[in-house]
Amino acid sequence: MLTSVSIFALSLLAFYSVSQYRSIRKHLQEAKQSGFKYVFSPVYFQSIPWIILSESLSPFILKLPTAWTESWFGLSVFGRLWHEGYSPFSKLGDDNIMMVSASGNILWTCDPEVIMQVMDHREYAKPLEMLDMLNLYGPTITASEGDEYRAYRKVTYPSFNNSNHRLVWTEAIHQAQMMLGSWNANDGQISNLNKDAAKMALHVISMVFFDKKMHWTDDAKKAPPGHTLTYHAALSSVLEYNSTLFMTPRPIINYSPMKIHKLAKEAFVEWGKYMTEMRDETANSLKNSDPTEDGTLLENLVKAGTQGLGPSESSIPPEAILGNMFIFILAGHETSSNTFTHAVSLLACRPKFQKSLQAEIDALSLGRSAHRRSYEEAFPKLMSGHVGALMKETLRLYTVVPFLPKINNERPQTLKVGQRTCTLPLKTLVMVNTSATHRNPKHWPPVTKTAADDAPFPVSSFAPERWLDSSPEGEEKFNPVPGAYIPFAEGYRTCMGQHFARAEFCAAILTIFSEYSVELHVEQGQKFEHVLQAAEQQLSSGVGFSMGLKMKKPVLLRLVRR
Repeated sequence: MLTSVSIFALSLLAFYSVSQYRSIRKHLQEAKQSGFKYVFSPVYFQSIPWIILSESLSPFILKLPTAWTESWFGLSVFGRLWHEGYSPFSKLGDDNIMMVSASGNILWTCDPEVIMQVMDHREYAKPLEMLDMLNLYGPTITASEGDEYRAYRKVTYPSFNNSNHRLVWTEAIHQAQMMLGSWNANDGQISNLNKDAAKMALHVISMVFFDKKMHWTDDAKKAPPGHTLTYHAALSSVLEYNSTLFMTPRPIINYSPMKIHKLAKEAFVEWGKYMTEMRDETANSLKNSDPTEDGTLLENLVKAGTQGLGPSESSIPPEAILGNMFIFILAGHETSSNTFTHAVSLLACRPKFQKSLQAEIDALSLGRSAHRRSYEEAFPKLMSGHVGALMKETLRLYTVVPFLPKINNERPQTLKVGQRTCTLPLKTLVMVNTSATHRNPKHWPPVTKTAADDAPFPVSSFAPERWLDSSPEGEEKFNPVPGAYIPFAEGYRTCMGQHFARAEFCAAILTIFSEYSVELHVEQGQKFEHVLQAAEQQLSSGVGFSMGLKMKKPVLLRLVRR
């Protein structure tokens, strides 16, 4: 005889099954009426349990018959999106795929025409529920919309001006010189380029955003009174453990005995203390001085978030000061360090283009040390030449984020898709797949595998010459259609720090390659071809995602004076 507990459990199961069936039927009907190609997925991309378990379950799912998984799996695992590239869309024969599940529909797209409509139209907002985890220290511009977003933008955008970009230039040169010094002190060996690039990026951001000068050996100092970590260690640690902090509920972080949670908590608390100290010091300084037009990001945030320091029409909540301090340094650090790491590693794998880049730097220098060239004089020439081409191609191959999410919260929307007009149902999540967009064969030359890399074949695809006015083979400069190349997003939410990132990248590349070459580190007894193949593997199958695309194991490099 069934017990009351069993009856209750069966009733819950029946209720859940009926509820799921009704949801699937509703979402399936919406997909059919939309006009988009659709497939059914047994999982929802944004489901927290699925996000946590997907990587562990993937090996078992991949053993299932291909016919069961081919239509949905490639667009359902966060960590596989970059590796899959355009493949899921190619298999389904469409650049717009509606993924139907019980929890909701998601439109995945790599169609430039659709991308531009979604990015340009203010009816498509950021899905704030998805981005709320970024509000680690308080409200942020990244996880905001409407009037709140406009208020944050009004306060922060003035910080990205020519005066501060000149400071980015000079500080990036200074930090790159210190990085070179550390490599030379290690007999030219570069054992972990991403770690060094992250340090350089953090130091540049600290100077430009917070007016805090940092030196290469600061991480060796002792923590000041009231702290258990140094400024550098606290900032580095909170960025290292950001995924843990974002994904783990605060009570678990606070009371868990696990080492990773204890380290994440210490980093969170310590960096919060440093930000609070900088905020208070800046507020006191502003109270006793006249405000300047070209203020730092921190000064502008403090003026807007502290009563009596700024005009009421430009105010933000006090807690948004720390929130935005953190989000800007997180975004700037990840983009700069990861792009620089991949770019230099690709140059080591492609010495022919490295030599062409150096020849252009030599011509630009006109007999003077390249790093002594001013921002106004050198930056435009670098960005329009080989250095700019290197950055553009690196950002094409290694996107800043694997997807850009949008949602139509207000009403159903129509989208023009070629000669058709499709309807996007209300509250449908739109995912712009950046990896697929940057590899869409309708808008980019097809890949010819020339290296030992795996999908999505970034080394084989590496062709920075496409961005030059004329390539060595006489080919014309490649101009992708609008929406086919979106490294810093598009539309009214385009990244305001993109010029910052370009100035930092150009300054660092100029400083290093004007006097040095970077090569793959070949040990005695090793063959160059084998080392190159291993590096090409690390730049493809060895890449994972942790708040940005990163190699799980660094490519070993060496610095050689020219």
